[in-house]
Amino acid sequence: MRPATTLSSDLTHQRELIDAAIAVNEAPTLDEAFQVLADTGLALVGANRLTVVVWDEDLGKGVVRAAAGAAVGAVGEQVPADPHSLEALLTGLPVVGSPRPEGLSPALRAAIADMTTVVRVGLSTESCRATFNVSWAAGLAPETAVAAGEMIRTLTQLTSLAERSLREREQGRLSSVLDRVADGVIVTSATHSTANAAARAMLAVPEDVEFKTALFAPRTIDGKPYDVPADSFPGQQATARGEGGRFRVRATALDGRELVLDGSVSPSQEGAVIVFRDVTAEHEREVLNERYLYALFNSMPIALTVGYAETREFISANQAFLDLVGYDLEEIVGVHPPYPWWDEHEDSRAGFQPGSVVNRIYRRKDGRPLAVEVASHGIPGDDGKIVLLLGVITDLSEQRRVEQQLVQSGKLAAIGELAAGVAHEINNPLFAILGLTEFLLKEAEPDSKAHQRLELIQQTGLEIKEIVRALLDFARENAEERHVVPLEEVVQSTVDLVRRTNAHKGVELIDEYDGSGALVYASPNQLKQIVLNLIANARQAMPNGGTVRVRVERDGEFVIASVEDDGQGIQPHILERIFEPFFTTKRSTGGTGLGLSVSLGIAEAHGGTLTALSEPGQGATFSLRLPLATDADVVQ
Repeated sequence: MRPATTLSSDLTHQRELIDAAIAVNEAPTLDEAFQVLADTGLALVGANRLTVVVWDEDLGKGVVRAAAGAAVGAVGEQVPADPHSLEALLTGLPVVGSPRPEGLSPALRAAIADMTTVVRVGLSTESCRATFNVSWAAGLAPETAVAAGEMIRTLTQLTSLAERSLREREQGRLSSVLDRVADGVIVTSATHSTANAAARAMLAVPEDVEFKTALFAPRTIDGKPYDVPADSFPGQQATARGEGGRFRVRATALDGRELVLDGSVSPSQEGAVIVFRDVTAEHEREVLNERYLYALFNSMPIALTVGYAETREFISANQAFLDLVGYDLEEIVGVHPPYPWWDEHEDSRAGFQPGSVVNRIYRRKDGRPLAVEVASHGIPGDDGKIVLLLGVITDLSEQRRVEQQLVQSGKLAAIGELAAGVAHEINNPLFAILGLTEFLLKEAEPDSKAHQRLELIQQTGLEIKEIVRALLDFARENAEERHVVPLEEVVQSTVDLVRRTNAHKGVELIDEYDGSGALVYASPNQLKQIVLNLIANARQAMPNGGTVRVRVERDGEFVIASVEDDGQGIQPHILERIFEPFFTTKRSTGGTGLGLSVSLGIAEAHGGTLTALSEPGQGATFSLRLPLATDADVVQ
């Protein structure tokens, strides 16, 4: 070993530096490169010991990564920060000082117990910050110590060569591996990006063109924005937080092709690793399938809804459902029970079990109630757990209306049978009364009071006979039997029947006909039921008396029968609901709310309409509009 106060000749230095550079370049790891430099440095400056300490990011502590001479056993030991080491790191100049045993392990303190001078040389590279610490047991002249420090500083510059060589070798090995991967792979760092052959092929980036992550443009997938700047890569925001994640973005290849890329991003120490594949064709198929399924879903005549099974959040509905409840899709997506189309008294918990069937009352946006049946069907996810609920809604309004008509028809049939029986029982004594009255009239003196009284009895009996005949006619007709009949005859016979009873008492009943004799194909009995209902409603609208005007007139290919009163009219909020089943303002006086609902059902069953017009304080007009009978109807 050379004396501590002398240095090797320049020629020797150059040869040793060259040997060190070759050895550092061939070192398989950075630690082994440090060890080559430690051994070479110890030999060059003739020191007793040399350590290489790599410091953490905040320079608070370091670890011995390489050692030579008397310090060979110190590798792996931790050392605390000291002012001389910090000065060397911050200035980049050699710092001469004495050993600092504070905070060292007992083994390190024992190793430097006989050391008198330490030269510290700082090193800063892309991957680390380190100090080379050279120690002598004998004192050195200041100029000799500085010269030794400069020699070590020259030696540390070889570390950059070692890092570059290691990085190039690693990148070469990495590129060789990545080029065998079928998926596109991008490895990014703070200064550059590397793409494998598959990534370059997908994005049409030639080997001689620098790859830039700006190819991932911040555009949208199916209207959903992807919030990354144009000069960044997918998932950069997640990477900045040390998190990874999946992405699906649109990208433009250098040859102009529009791509859809699906992949994942994982953060690394210096950047990220992005793995992706071209799913353009798959995405287009998914879009077509989605559009096809949505078109099928939306065209179904049955009302359908979709919601999350767990949260019961409403996701979507088809057009049939929107037409049923009168809402737009934007108004109801995202709502939770109780839904706005539910009646306020509906149970918010029922009907959300797969396979359940419940009856509900819906309220249209305009307030009109609907009786519906809701069947729930579960849609499982990949794990078999029910994720979505498909609701199949059946409108029961028509069914309820038919049921009500059947009930009403049954009542009418029972009343008809009862009327026939009563009429029979009345006719027997009535014939006796009329017969005896006829004999008494012949015996009484003309113009006498007895004769006048007998004529009054006879007239009253004949009126009773006509009422009974009308009731029998009404009872004998089949409510379902249809044939061609003049509408004015049906209306006139109904008005006559009302006049013969007390149903018109307190009101003036006026009927008018245009004489057109317009024919309709209908059930006379059901049409009489409509007219009776309308006249009864008109009379009830005028508790203090008034006028009911009944008209029949032809209107083109239709004939209209209208019933008009001069009562107080109908309020707008009531007018829009009067045809609803069971809706009545006369509940306290026995109203059922079925008369107008049943009448509307009969009118629609005959291909006609039943409408109401009214202004508050100006009476109301109900109009039955029926199509004229056709030649085919006449043949039947």
